[in-house]
Amino acid sequence: MIVWATLPPLISLPLSLILVAFGSEMHKVSAGAPLWVLLLLLYFALTMMYVFSIKNGLYTQMTPLQMATQGIMICIVSMEAGAPPILPWVGVVIAVSGFFMIIHFFMHRQTPRSSAAEQAPVSADTAGGAGTSPETTPFPLVVTDDEGVIVEANASFKDLTGDALAEGKSVMTFFTPGETEGVVGGKKHAVFQKAKDGLFHFLLIDNPPPVKSTKVQETSSGTDLFDPKTGLYSRKYAQLRIKEELSRANRYRRWLCGILLKVNCAYLPGLGKQPTLEDTFLVAYVQYIKNTIRESDMGFFMGEREILLLLPETPQQGAKDTALKLIDLPEPLLEMTKDYPFATEIEYGFLYYSGNYPLVYDQFIQKLYSSLGGSTE
Repeated sequence: MIVWATLPPLISLPLSLILVAFGSEMHKVSAGAPLWVLLLLLYFALTMMYVFSIKNGLYTQMTPLQMATQGIMICIVSMEAGAPPILPWVGVVIAVSGFFMIIHFFMHRQTPRSSAAEQAPVSADTAGGAGTSPETTPFPLVVTDDEGVIVEANASFKDLTGDALAEGKSVMTFFTPGETEGVVGGKKHAVFQKAKDGLFHFLLIDNPPPVKSTKVQETSSGTDLFDPKTGLYSRKYAQLRIKEELSRANRYRRWLCGILLKVNCAYLPGLGKQPTLEDTFLVAYVQYIKNTIRESDMGFFMGEREILLLLPETPQQGAKDTALKLIDLPEPLLEMTKDYPFATEIEYGFLYYSGNYPLVYDQFIQKLYSSLGGSTE
């Protein structure tokens, strides 16, 4: 795969030759054997982390690891080769920038998970086997042993099947392991399976509603009410409904908040796009949104993997908390994307409308899109 050609040593070799070519005896500074050994060990450790990232699909941390390793190499080689004095400092800046990005990446990944672990009790059976308790995910999830006997099922799965005593039964009672789809609770679901520590974890996600030959429901202007891919309200209906909500908020001086979410899929060089996998992730992410927002909130699919949420009667801080929660992907979605050939990033925009001044649809949309830029990987 072409990504292996980006390993730090393969890039460091031509860089070192270039630095040596610009070297001179006048600028040579010896780093000393102990410092060389220390820096080379650090360089080796960062290279191994880079290999680990490739194998596990952690593509977003490859750039900071590359910066850290190349910065170290530029710093020490340029001093020993006698390159211009500015080059060692360039190496220091690149390495420090890479290390800060690595720290930011791990703080972002670990902090939400540790807090979730503190808030949700994990049973003794799953504490040693799964990275998170089934109760911490809004999706139906079951855990079985190697014989297919259910050892744990979360509340979402029990509600879906109507079986409060699912533990101890064969998973074959509900769906067939190994298949990518199954009908559970009278609805078709995509089935994601993962083995870990001798247990099998099955995650069920609603398939998008099929496209029907006749329109389910139409507005007075003849536009479709729902988007067939996601089940959210359509973009055309957003133009009508948002105008009504803005008018109502202004008339009664009520709060109205908007959240814009944009799903980005970044592929590695040389890898072709996988629209089917992108749609699978999008549908799973929409399901997570539906399970998170209130019944009074409205979701609209705006196209280009953009989702607009309208939160009436919502204070500013409450809406911001909702936005931050939605860009913090839950463990099942993070696990799903590990085997994908692309990295996913969720950008968000936020707008709070107090209702104390007139605001029309075009202004609302323009302000919301201009605020787009907050993101998570």
